[in-house]
Amino acid sequence: MDDRKRGIRQLGTGLIIVVFAVVSFLMLVWQVLPQPLSIKVNSVATQTIIATQTVQDVQRTKEAKTAAKNAVTPVYAFDNTVAGKQQDALTRLKKAVAATVTAETAKAQDKKGTYKAPSAKALREAFRDTYAKADYPYFYQFKDSFYTKLFDLTASSRTAVFTAAAGVVSTQMASRLNPDTVAAAVQNAKTTLRLTSLSKSARALAGTLAEQTIVPNELIDATQTKAKKAAAAAAVSPVLIMQGQVIVQAGHLVDATTMHQLAVLGLTKQRKPLALIGLILLEVVQVATLWGLLRLYPPRERAKNAGLYAGVMLFMLAVMAGLRFVATTGQLNLTLLLPAAFAPLLLRTFIGRRFALLAALMQTLFAYYAFYSTTGYIFTGGTAVVYLVTGVLAVMISRVRLNDALGPVAFWVLGVNGVVNLSLLLMQGADFARASTWQTVGYTLIGLVLGYVLAIGVTPYLEMLWRDDAIFKLNKLSNPNDPLLKQLLEEAPGTYHHSMMVANLAANAVAAVGGRQMLTRVACYYHDVGKLTRPLYFTENMPAGYESPHHALTPQESAAIIFAHVSDGVAMLQKRHMPQFIIDVCAQHHGTTLMKYFYITAKNADPSTKESAFRYPGPKPQTLEAAVVNIADTCEAAVRSMKHPTPDGIATFVHNIINERVVDGQFAEAPISMAQFAVVEQSLVNGLASTFYNRIEYPKLKNEDEGDQTHGSRTD
Repeated sequence: MDDRKRGIRQLGTGLIIVVFAVVSFLMLVWQVLPQPLSIKVNSVATQTIIATQTVQDVQRTKEAKTAAKNAVTPVYAFDNTVAGKQQDALTRLKKAVAATVTAETAKAQDKKGTYKAPSAKALREAFRDTYAKADYPYFYQFKDSFYTKLFDLTASSRTAVFTAAAGVVSTQMASRLNPDTVAAAVQNAKTTLRLTSLSKSARALAGTLAEQTIVPNELIDATQTKAKKAAAAAAVSPVLIMQGQVIVQAGHLVDATTMHQLAVLGLTKQRKPLALIGLILLEVVQVATLWGLLRLYPPRERAKNAGLYAGVMLFMLAVMAGLRFVATTGQLNLTLLLPAAFAPLLLRTFIGRRFALLAALMQTLFAYYAFYSTTGYIFTGGTAVVYLVTGVLAVMISRVRLNDALGPVAFWVLGVNGVVNLSLLLMQGADFARASTWQTVGYTLIGLVLGYVLAIGVTPYLEMLWRDDAIFKLNKLSNPNDPLLKQLLEEAPGTYHHSMMVANLAANAVAAVGGRQMLTRVACYYHDVGKLTRPLYFTENMPAGYESPHHALTPQESAAIIFAHVSDGVAMLQKRHMPQFIIDVCAQHHGTTLMKYFYITAKNADPSTKESAFRYPGPKPQTLEAAVVNIADTCEAAVRSMKHPTPDGIATFVHNIINERVVDGQFAEAPISMAQFAVVEQSLVNGLASTFYNRIEYPKLKNEDEGDQTHGSRTD
């Protein structure tokens, strides 16, 4: 069932995100593209076209950078170990050849009959069999014909060949050799070999050895070469089309270069699909980021978080569309009226800082698509800065009710933001003697105030739909005339009184550790409403002298009835559409604790009884407040049943209860620390000790004592 609910929630969240993405896309797609110019190559321009923005010509810049990279010469690094490695390889080959001849000769001598020396072919084959290619790759640089000729030589001739080859290799590799000069070194080695006393065939073999052994000892340093090319490319200045640059004048011929520049500026038909793709990519980024943020929240909160974000952002897009409609060429400053603080303020308050930052960023980016074709890049850039600064500063406030923090909100959204915008105007050299400058200032301030006022005005109404701890909602639920509380008072007065006591204890303890006090108090009022199903099965509701109905039941039956008050309570609260927090406290206030009384009774009767059968089904407390209610509920009921409660006895009992629950793992899933447990413990002890105490017996007059004895009664 839980998996099914989770699947439904994920489907609902996904549907909200998809609908939001589609609607926001449709709200922007019709206005995202500027009107393309009807212009062709080799035609005459009917108007003078000037660049309205500074744009980099990526293609021309890339071509310039590629040319600079290709002009860079490679950087070589000398490796003085290469010569030694090659000499070692040559020496190993010499020894391997000699070892093969020795081994094969010995084998031939061991055979009975006439001795026959092994042939060069046999020696070559034995050599190949003995030295595998995987282990001796250097040996396999030489062809079979080379080895046949080599084995055909006498031992002294072979030694001379290797000696001569080693000498020329050593001489040539003492110099720096790169891939371009190694061929010349090989040729020099062969020339030197011609001056030796070796036979023609021996010189050829020595030359082959030298040719395969002389290799470059200067290799290209890929890292330095790449860095050198990157530096050369970085030194190339970008090819720019500058703002204000005349692309083509009216009456002039439009050539291929002009068309290329117009395409780069996005003023031709070629720009239309690119802008559309850009909007799609922005929507994809928004959806992916939104989904990633939603996964940080519990599944049951994702749909409402997605709904609030979608609703707020669609409202902002609608306002942008309205401002775009009225923002003519003479009223461009009207776009500054956008209440940019509205979305970040609400999302910061009701969800969190990440959502607020996402909204601040996305509404800024959406502004480019909403206003580009109307106001042009230059003005939209200034507008976007105002939006982004406003959104970021709106996130600086603490996560509290906006109506409880009017001063801090005004400081960040109006004060700091106003100064920042004034600073930007001064940086741009604004002329305050001109009416247009004051119009810009006025529209900016109006936009800031609108965002501030709208967010504060909407907050109380949004709280009623959004938050469990909305003041109006909690006040209504805490009214004793609430039908459920009234029923609890009439049908289960003991439980009603117990709930009120737990509410006071838990609310005070929660307040002491910085939790949600009012929400905790109201949740405690309703945490035991499930006892209304069978009120007389609970001790606090049994009249004096009433025989407990549990005496007629087995421990298992009694436990089932007690357990049911949790599930019954949850069902009753869900039917009333209570805030989820109150439902959660009802479901979690016993966690998975053990019902010891009935468990011990059952265990004594049947030793095979399992403890799990007498544990509440849970879940364990998931919040700090639910953990405190869990403790307060048990302590209040237990202390009430003490015959002679004392402050020390109460303190010991509360301490033991908390330790027992911690050891039992009841608070493993709740965000509460040991330091907070200590504060909660002291608060509960103080509250219980001030309520449950032994009253002082007042001294009486002797005659009063006699009268009391006579009537068999006593007063206090």
